[in-house]
Amino acid sequence: MKKFFLSALLIGSLLACKNNTTISTSTSSLFNDDSNDSANNLISYYNAVIEYDSNASRMIDNLLNNDYNKLDEMIQAKQKTNALLTWTSFIGMNPSTNVGYGTNQINILQPEDYLDKNLSAKIKPLIEKVSQSFSETKKNYEELKKYYTNEDYKDDNWTKGSDLLGKINISSTEYYKNRDEFLRIIDTSVEEAEEKILEDHSIKEAILHAKKTLKTVDEMADLVADESTSIEAIEKTYTLLEKRLESSKSINQDKLKEQNKLEPFNSFYKAIEDIIGSIRKAKRDGEISDADYKDINYKYSYVISTYNRFVK
Repeated sequence: MKKFFLSALLIGSLLACKNNTTISTSTSSLFNDDSNDSANNLISYYNAVIEYDSNASRMIDNLLNNDYNKLDEMIQAKQKTNALLTWTSFIGMNPSTNVGYGTNQINILQPEDYLDKNLSAKIKPLIEKVSQSFSETKKNYEELKKYYTNEDYKDDNWTKGSDLLGKINISSTEYYKNRDEFLRIIDTSVEEAEEKILEDHSIKEAILHAKKTLKTVDEMADLVADESTSIEAIEKTYTLLEKRLESSKSINQDKLKEQNKLEPFNSFYKAIEDIIGSIRKAKRDGEISDADYKDINYKYSYVISTYNRFVK
């Protein structure tokens, strides 16, 4: 089974609320000017890419973990099976590279409008490849649907089907490879921009605590998504996640109440508690089954959703 966890970590708009301080010399080199607006621009662009990826990767992930596997079995055996194909992976509105509405809309294919020249030059080809890979994956999936529905495999003994599935494998792999490289390159800049904006934020402690917890969940997700991971290998990260949950109880709740963020903060950690429960079940069973993977993947997506709601 191909396993990909969804990734949709936002740096929230609640962070982008300071506009009167200057950026330090070490940080300003990352941005277009020396104002806090530059940090906000970077974070806004980053969030736009993440929103695009949240929609695009969900569709690709759905394909790879459902119809792809069933079609692969048929093509390998050169025989139709009784497996039910959903053909629903790309149903719904296509993710647009123009993210947002009105004057707040961001074209993720034009990072030069929001980022430092050197940073945007590194990022632009990656985002272009991400967008292209998504389009190619969808196009070949739809072509494969026509091929299968019309039973054209009877004419060529599944040859074209094999070719189309191979193209889907290549384009989906390219999608994740370039998406991950984008995240790797922009990570340091985002960290510095976030630190700048958070300097005097009243709930800085809670935001950074939640973010660090989410990074621990990401580490756990990577382990669970790797089919070679043994149940023993997740013990250290699991223990750390339990400690993060416990330490969240010491965060100043009065400040969260003042910002109307107590309920979203608690919802995030309730989602953390739920995913810990699923991992604990897998630990008890002694292995991470496909059912465990699906359950943890689903709950991981909800963790992301609650985090995004907290920081918005």
